[in-house]
Amino acid sequence: MERIESIYKRHVDDLYAYGLHLGFNNSVVMDAIHNVFQKLLINKKLDYKNNTKAYLLKSVRNELLDDYKRSQIHSLYDPNNKSLPFEFEVNVEDAIMDQEDKAFLKSKIQEVLQSLTPRQREIIYLRYTQNYNYQQISEILEITLPACRNLMLKALKHLRKNKMGNFYLFLTCPQH
Repeated sequence: MERIESIYKRHVDDLYAYGLHLGFNNSVVMDAIHNVFQKLLINKKLDYKNNTKAYLLKSVRNELLDDYKRSQIHSLYDPNNKSLPFEFEVNVEDAIMDQEDKAFLKSKIQEVLQSLTPRQREIIYLRYTQNYNYQQISEILEITLPACRNLMLKALKHLRKNKMGNFYLFLTCPQH
């Protein structure tokens, strides 16, 4: 059985990045991550062995949502759809493009991503950056599998409809 310490070391960076993308500050994200691992240490019966990373992402997301609810700040949180203002930046390899091309591509991709809803940006991130399948995404976002597929379909339709086909092709390309 893998030790909690090695699981923490392997996944903490991804959990931290995910929490920041959800719009929380550094200390709140780290507190949530530590709370999740504290619960794992206390309750050894938790089932996280089948898909550790997806379980941890879901747990950190839930911990952040709970903390957000406790803080009584309701300006961004809608309890009916569990949506947060999900943001993420695109990193482009230095070896691929020079600085001008990188800046142009990054601004275009950011523009495309901003045209999506926060929930659509989150599902795009989970699918194409974290390489999760629809089942895993539906578990992380706590939605049904059909709702997950529908959300992705709406996001991709929006990209096509708004003449953002090149970005759509980039996302649906087999190597991604």
